[in-house]
Amino acid sequence: MPRVIEVFREVGIDVYTECFLLVDEYHILFNQYAFRNKSITKLLELASNFREKTFMTATPLCDEFMIQELRDMPVYEVT
Repeated sequence: MPRVIEVFREVGIDVYTECFLLVDEYHILFNQYAFRNKSITKLLELASNFREKTFMTATPLCDEFMIQELRDMPVYEVT
């Protein structure tokens, strides 16, 4: 994601205000947090800068397994 953000900046686009970030299958972040911690931490850090963002999955996690950085985000369930 850092490279994508850099390319957008090079063409004059502020991704944090002009783009919507969608992270699909966010449950994988939990599954891989232990061995890809640096990458996931960076993704979450960059995501926090986006004005509009969504983390979604069809495989919901129990609250106890939610990554700490995502616990304060509102949760919506679509049936």
